[in-house]
Amino acid sequence: MAQENVHGLGDTLREGYELTDHVVVDENHTIEGTNDVIEKLISGFKTFKEGVFKQKPELYEKLAVGQEPKMMMITCADSRVCPTMLHGLEAGEAFIVRNVANLVPPCEGSGKHHGTSAAIEFAVTVLNVESIIVMGHSSCGGIRALMSRDDFSGDFIGSWVRIGMPAKKKTLSLLGNKSLKEQCSFCEKEAVNVSLANLLTFPFIEERVHDGRLQIYGMHYDFVEGKLTSWRIVQSQVPVNV
Repeated sequence: MAQENVHGLGDTLREGYELTDHVVVDENHTIEGTNDVIEKLISGFKTFKEGVFKQKPELYEKLAVGQEPKMMMITCADSRVCPTMLHGLEAGEAFIVRNVANLVPPCEGSGKHHGTSAAIEFAVTVLNVESIIVMGHSSCGGIRALMSRDDFSGDFIGSWVRIGMPAKKKTLSLLGNKSLKEQCSFCEKEAVNVSLANLLTFPFIEERVHDGRLQIYGMHYDFVEGKLTSWRIVQSQVPVNV
């Protein structure tokens, strides 16, 4: 266990707070077996460092130079949904954003929902990803909040999940007499489509989709049944009247 020079680090903290227990984990770090959450993460890192990291030096030497992912994934922050584990992805393969209910806000100039939008802009215009995948999942708490709430003001969750209101309205129009569970199951998928539609409100995405440089996909992962469903969005072939 090595102590790192932390002079100046943490100066941006509020008065009354300071950094402590700041260590650099190396091969000689001893796991104390306290079941502490940080010890668990450190133990996992040691396993990674001694295994994958040392076994694939060429990969990590390449990643040290920069990243060139071909895909972006937008998934839920739910702890039961881990895209790297689910899809067998290696470091550098996917640029991943996780948020509540895997929602994509529409393009807007105010910057109100800037976090996800900034990541999308970076992935498309800087990294030049070739695919964007929005993946929803079963038993999504964010979608349940969307379907069960009438008032979306007063907290961050409500303000965020209301992005999916078009999906809620569609769900209620088709399944208004069904159980909340059935409604949520449908809305989980339709909310993905709302996000896909919102992706197309970004000019740099619509341009790339139209000229074939970018593909956008939807997915839904059912972790109860162990089932994955995927679909792609394409431009409709509108017949020309002669």
